[in-house]
Amino acid sequence: MSLLKKLTIVALVCAFTSAGAVYAQQPQSNGPAAGNPQARRMMRRKMRRRDRMGALRGFRQLNLTDQQQQQARAIRQSFAQSTQSQRQELRQLVEQRRAGSLTADNQARAKELRRQLMQGRQNMRTQLSALLTAEQKAKLDELIKARRAQMLGRRNAAPTQKP
Repeated sequence: MSLLKKLTIVALVCAFTSAGAVYAQQPQSNGPAAGNPQARRMMRRKMRRRDRMGALRGFRQLNLTDQQQQQARAIRQSFAQSTQSQRQELRQLVEQRRAGSLTADNQARAKELRRQLMQGRQNMRTQLSALLTAEQKAKLDELIKARRAQMLGRRNAAPTQKP
C-alpha cells in the first residue's frame, strides 16, 4: 500500500474519531420531555395525578356492581364539575407564583382554595364509601393499609446513590 493511501486512511480514522467525540459531548435527550420544560411539567403533573388517583385505584379491585360503578362515576363527575372553577383559579395562582408575581393576598387565597378542594375530596370519599357493602369497605381498608405500609417502606428505605 502506498504512503498516500496510508495517510488518507489515518486521516479518515482521525476525522471519524474526533466527530464521535464531539457528538458524545452533545447533550442527549432521554425522552419526549428532555429539553422541553413545558413537557417536563406536564409529565410531572400526570405523575402527580396518577399518584392522587391511588385512593380511587383501590375501587377497581372491589368488584363493584354496575350500579355502584355508575353511582361512583356520577359522584366523581359531580365533584369535578363543582370544583372546576376553584381548580382553574388555583392553577392561575400557581402560575403567578412561578412567575414571581404572587401577592400575600393571592397566597392566602391559594391556601383557602387548597383547603376547600381538600374538603371537597373528603366529602367525595365519604359519598363513595357510602356506596360500598361491608365486605367491600373491609377490603378497601386492607388495600389502604397495604398501600400505606408500602409507602412507609419506601420512605424508610435507604436512598439510592447515583454515580
